[in-house]
Amino acid sequence: MLKLAIFAMLAVASAQRVAVEDEVLARPDGWRQVSSSNAGGKIQLTFAVKQQNLDELERVATAVSDPRNPSYGKHMSIEAIQALLAPMPQAVKALNDFLAEHGVNVEKDCEQSSNSDFIRCLTDISTANKMLDAEYLDFEHEKTGTTAARTLSYTLPASVAQHIDFVVPTIKLPAVRAPIVNLKRGAEPNRQNTPASLRSLYAVGDARGNTSTNIQACTAFLNQHYKQTDLNKFNKKYYPANEGQTITVVGKNSGRAGVEASLDVEYISAMGGGVNTQFWTFAGAAPDNPENEPFLDFLFKVSNTSDTAVPRVISTSYGDCENTVSIAYMNRCAFEFQKGAARGITFTFATGDNGVGADSGSCTRFCGQWPAGSPWITGVGGTESGSTTGTGGETAWDGSAGGFSDRWAIPSYQADAVAKYKSSVSKLPQKSRYNNTGRGFPDVAAQAVDFEVINGGFAIPVAGTSCACPTFSGIIGLLNDLRLAAGKPVLGFMNPFIYQNADAFFDITSGNNPGCGTSGFEASAGWDAITGVGSPNYAKLAAAVLKLP
Repeated sequence: MLKLAIFAMLAVASAQRVAVEDEVLARPDGWRQVSSSNAGGKIQLTFAVKQQNLDELERVATAVSDPRNPSYGKHMSIEAIQALLAPMPQAVKALNDFLAEHGVNVEKDCEQSSNSDFIRCLTDISTANKMLDAEYLDFEHEKTGTTAARTLSYTLPASVAQHIDFVVPTIKLPAVRAPIVNLKRGAEPNRQNTPASLRSLYAVGDARGNTSTNIQACTAFLNQHYKQTDLNKFNKKYYPANEGQTITVVGKNSGRAGVEASLDVEYISAMGGGVNTQFWTFAGAAPDNPENEPFLDFLFKVSNTSDTAVPRVISTSYGDCENTVSIAYMNRCAFEFQKGAARGITFTFATGDNGVGADSGSCTRFCGQWPAGSPWITGVGGTESGSTTGTGGETAWDGSAGGFSDRWAIPSYQADAVAKYKSSVSKLPQKSRYNNTGRGFPDVAAQAVDFEVINGGFAIPVAGTSCACPTFSGIIGLLNDLRLAAGKPVLGFMNPFIYQNADAFFDITSGNNPGCGTSGFEASAGWDAITGVGSPNYAKLAAAVLKLP
């Protein structure tokens, strides 16, 4: 009788369902619920299986990224990282058994990462609802018309949930961010940022990469595409040194050219002239593509691309307020960023274009940005020219998002810089508006207004930190090229280097980023919560990176 009772208790425990992510997230601005999702519609569910030895991953990622550490630049191979972090076999078995119970053919319908830390399966909405005890609903973004199927909550059996970080797409709606079109600051018709003016401003000159193994990339989400004909026209008009250049596409690049995609491709390839450039595109959903979570598809792709083929700097203009992203999702992404740091990959993210506020402009608490506020990426804020000619001194752009994370503590590499800012700046916002102990962002900045982009065959002016991020990233591509040509490892996770070499940046000391009915944060000497340590001085940075081991 005792054995029967024990077996009965175990059966009940395994049947209990628990919430994997039990937070109620704020809905990103602009999304509205439309209807229940089509039960027969296809959806690609990704299960993030818990990894092992995460403390060791953080130790390695920290050591290889710190120029003062003897292990600096001794990056791990992806094979070694996958072996270190591989989930427990019983975790993978529990998930596979659960999938099979619901009629999902693991061999036919599922794809696993090389160490099974991600398992993604194609099924229909009806089955997904049953598996996750969910109700998928269709949402629409009012400005762009982008649609997404998501659920307000979901659960898993306790016996499975204990092995899972999260499942997507579920409670998180995708971020929809686009550069600001037709914003021009000055009345002068020739006021603009082009590759020539930016290369002059940031002391890049005619520097070009020529190392065959060096790769840089920009990403695109939610059906953003670029046209080779636009790039050809851009190069002919603004950067003839790149004429004849082609971009390697990872993903499907078909459809009308998007302004974001055109901007990213044109400026990372021009600023990082001569460096092999890739365009990584992730649709999210399309007529021939099941509903999925594009950002996680990106991280999946990075983690499953070989060391010889993966880009060494990846520029991304994607993000949203931290309160729209669950802690579980955010933590797992941080581990994926740490994997990149351990491998020698630089992730750069634009901070956003609404100062300290959200897209709606209505808020009492400042909007901590994700992923730009993650301690394992380099956040790029925005500046604008302090003169009427588009060159000369810079000031902080008032749209540049910056501040302090509500989710992440101050990392050691920036602790002194943040403390100095808070003690020396003339005025700080009310402490109730932000997390005084949070990680400060951005880390760096670059020009963010008066850019000229070729899109759909026409030159249009655009603005936003979406301009700053590929501009800065292309300069990293050139710095990596110098290192590789000298027989040295690439820079990888750059933040420790950035804060140890702040004098290799142009310090931005004026401007602020208003929002939420406040004037936001002020730019100041040294690091500040709107332009970071400043904008890049390529000549000084080149000298600094060549001195590193």
